[in-house]
Amino acid sequence: MKKTHLLFVLLLTSFYGFAQEDIETTTKKNEISSNLFDLVVAGSFNVNYERYLEKNQSLFIGATFFDTYAYYDTGYIKDSDAISLKAAYVIYFSKKKDHIGFYFYPQAKLRTGTVTVEDYYYYDYISDTNVEEEYTYDVDGFSLGFGIGHKWVFNDTFTLGINGEIARNLGSIDDDYLDNVEPRFGINFGIRF
Repeated sequence: MKKTHLLFVLLLTSFYGFAQEDIETTTKKNEISSNLFDLVVAGSFNVNYERYLEKNQSLFIGATFFDTYAYYDTGYIKDSDAISLKAAYVIYFSKKKDHIGFYFYPQAKLRTGTVTVEDYYYYDYISDTNVEEEYTYDVDGFSLGFGIGHKWVFNDTFTLGINGEIARNLGSIDDDYLDNVEPRFGINFGIRF
């Protein structure tokens, strides 16, 4: 019984000592990443740059090409010429690791362009043709919001992060089709340098 007790205490002490390591710092101050979730789900190509600052904070800027508004019509998008630029101030909450773990960010986004979707499709038996109608909507606007996420780092070089964000469009969308609140999600893969 005493051996089991002693083994348990040794294990607990070693785990406690491992958890109490000094703050891990990195000499790498930059990261480039891309949102793979948007690429697969919405067909948008995203490039992000993050500059690490002191005290587990960073500045983030990102550009998204072929952007969509939230995930409206993602299965029916025919064409998108929308481009968005996003800026955020990221605050990491880990006290043990440098720019890793749970984070929060306020953000601002500027978007311009249009999205064309397949609105209606049917086969006309009289004329023996496929009839396809499209609908185009404008996604121009400026929005403010916030997001939360978590980031993991592998070999002090590669990053994998998940995040969710919500933003309110502050411009006037002239379309009754779109909502003023836009949710987005991300699975980001990046490289630190």
